[in-house]
Amino acid sequence: MSASPDRRAELIAAAVGDDLDDAEAAELRELAAADPTIDTEIAELREMTDILGRRGPTEPWLESATPPDLRERILVATGRSPRERSGSPQSGMQRFGMQRFGVQRRSAGLAAAAAIVGVVVGGGAVLGVDAYRQPADPPTAITGPPGTLGAYEEVAFTTSAPSVDVEGGLVAHTWGTETVLEMEGISDRGPYEVVLVDRSGVERPSGTFLGSDITIECRMNAAVLRQDVTDIEIRSAGGEILASAQLPTAS
Repeated sequence: MSASPDRRAELIAAAVGDDLDDAEAAELRELAAADPTIDTEIAELREMTDILGRRGPTEPWLESATPPDLRERILVATGRSPRERSGSPQSGMQRFGMQRFGVQRRSAGLAAAAAIVGVVVGGGAVLGVDAYRQPADPPTAITGPPGTLGAYEEVAFTTSAPSVDVEGGLVAHTWGTETVLEMEGISDRGPYEVVLVDRSGVERPSGTFLGSDITIECRMNAAVLRQDVTDIEIRSAGGEILASAQLPTAS
């Protein structure tokens, strides 16, 4: 037996809210026999609602004024016609269906959905309250000479084989130097080691990776300040240099 996604979700939400009648319970059992994920979803939703019930917000909910045109916007968004909005006559069966599934069951569905996405933020604001607020301006990219904290510094690598291509750069941090790499043509599994060399010739390990037939992307960190780094080397397990770069002096 199969059901439409809406009917499936409706029955799951009703089960989570203990709102199934006998016929619906039988229908859900028949669906679950063919689709074991239904029982899993019900269990997960019940667990989530139980957690939210026990760990709900300790601060007052954020009060937000309701826009005067909210009802009209909802009616337009849901496709309700002016005839329906004005309360056109309906048969008893239609009215019953709307009450049963349009209000009660929709409330159960919203409760189940809230268990997943109703995350409490900070002092009690609920996710969704800020939906109509304008997004903040994107952060401005940090730029500057080598060694500027947070700035991405592109590095030109020299490789030992024409089939190997290495692109990347450095990011200076207060706690050390981050190496950003994108590499192709390194199909041999390795492993390979990334090493930063400081002004005194001391090697500072930054991390290791394995070769792959696809593009390798990785970010590694070394406990050495950018202004003290003079070279980067990518080495094989046997110590051969696969790629290297000399760095400009950082201020």
